[in-house]
Amino acid sequence: MIAGLYLHIPFCERRCHYCDFNTYEGMTGLAPDYCIGLERDLAQSVARGARSQAGGLQSLYLGGGTPSLLEPAQLLGLLDAAQRHLGLAPDAEVTLEVNPGTADQRKLTALRKGGFNRVSFGFQAAQDRHLQALGRIHDAKQSDAAWDAARAAGFDNMSLDLMFGLSTQTQEEWRESLAWALARSPEHVSFYGLTIEPGTRFHHWRGQGSLPLPDDEAQAAMYEQGLEAMAGAGLEQYEISNFARPGRQARHNRLYWFNQDTLGLGAGAWSFVDGRRSGRIKQPQAYLAAVAEGREPVAEAERLEGRAARAEAATLALRMNQGLDLGAWKERHGEDFEAEFGPALGPVFKAGCLSQEAGRLALTAKGRLLANEVFERLL
Repeated sequence: MIAGLYLHIPFCERRCHYCDFNTYEGMTGLAPDYCIGLERDLAQSVARGARSQAGGLQSLYLGGGTPSLLEPAQLLGLLDAAQRHLGLAPDAEVTLEVNPGTADQRKLTALRKGGFNRVSFGFQAAQDRHLQALGRIHDAKQSDAAWDAARAAGFDNMSLDLMFGLSTQTQEEWRESLAWALARSPEHVSFYGLTIEPGTRFHHWRGQGSLPLPDDEAQAAMYEQGLEAMAGAGLEQYEISNFARPGRQARHNRLYWFNQDTLGLGAGAWSFVDGRRSGRIKQPQAYLAAVAEGREPVAEAERLEGRAARAEAATLALRMNQGLDLGAWKERHGEDFEAEFGPALGPVFKAGCLSQEAGRLALTAKGRLLANEVFERLL
């Protein structure tokens, strides 16, 4: 039973220098046909047996790419299709990712009136020099304007993203970005350390030696500064990189972290349904051609079973501050977690990266800094 639906919009005005998502420049003219294809994919998925859980979808998330490039009528058409084909719970979270350079009062007002109730803004930094270096199409002034427009449109559940560990970024600039973002009283904040992914412009430049980055110690200090700033603003950490006011945790992301069934549609989108993970065809025209022919547009798939499935479920659960309930784990998986994974985790326990209390296993503050090392031992 599907709990969440993700719709991928692969179009961007300009691809950011750090981005390794399935996105394409100069293809927005394909948007009308793409929206038709998405709805066909949804209808065909239902015909093949896709069903939402009782009461309807908990979450609908439109991401990308830059879904806010689409016109309100196109976005609302996709929302309507989700409602007709799978149904939305009365309190469903309906999120649109928004690039500040692609949103205005007209668009945001139409979307709020039409049923979107959450927006997630990719702010990234307060300094225009860093936004330009990242390849973003907006400046800080546009971020302010888009945020104010969303509030005026009636959105009361708003999230923003920030990045640290940028090339030549100073501790003071990171503090400035944090203060600037928190002054807007967001309901939710995500902040991430910059990761250099293969195939990106940043990866190429780093290989050439032209992209100096802060060292590990400096990045750890930035992360800790972020934790302090979030706590001071009343935003509770609930996952390694995510912070929210009470009742405003990102429901869609929680579905992923708790291994609940989610259907992903669109070019390059991933699904996890009944233990099967599948990825759709990445190239938009090829994806649309498959859908038009009535073929399931899946390019790759795998079924996780046994220890591999349990290891992945454990890494996802441990991302959450609440950690992993050992009793519930045994009831769900039929295996004793400590017997299966305890030996592998022994060294990170001794290093102070994990704690066990009241039947729960969780990352410590140190463990969240070194989470990848912990997860490698599980996998």
